[in-house]
Amino acid sequence: MKSLSICLFGASSDQIDKHYIEEVEQLGREMGKRGYRLIFGGGSTGLMGAAARGAAAGGGHIIGVIPRFMYEFEAIYDQCDELIHTDTMHERKEIMEDRADAFIIVPGGIGTLDEFFEILTLVSLEKKTAPIILYNIDGYFNSLISFIDSCTHKGFIRPLVRNLFRVCDTPDKAFDLIERYV
Repeated sequence: MKSLSICLFGASSDQIDKHYIEEVEQLGREMGKRGYRLIFGGGSTGLMGAAARGAAAGGGHIIGVIPRFMYEFEAIYDQCDELIHTDTMHERKEIMEDRADAFIIVPGGIGTLDEFFEILTLVSLEKKTAPIILYNIDGYFNSLISFIDSCTHKGFIRPLVRNLFRVCDTPDKAFDLIERYV
């Protein structure tokens, strides 16, 4: 199997329970150990930073993609093997989406949800083919999954969309799902 590029979307905030940071750092470490490339938003804080630190500890290749204006909002992970600068958030997402073979969404806020729904939309419209994993630490995404199920039940989301992403809570399950898909 070729070395996979896995895009991770997640929180940039450090103002979260350290348990989330530890869990995502372990996910990144396992990603590195398996020889996968991490593509992420380039930040050094929150769950983005945790994934990058973990991937580095596991010997992984790390690709950060960051809009230039973000330097005034967050610290950048300066140990990326490749750091790509963009002018806009849209350009950032486009590069990350184009270069990724799979997507793992870890807990996050509005930016993470935007990224999840954008890639889910692209896959549902057959503009991208890739596995999407919601990494459900401590049931973080349970309410979101219920909301999607409710929208589906009411006819606002096609039933097939619910089958376009998987939910798991361990690195092994996440990577097993990705490997089976690819």
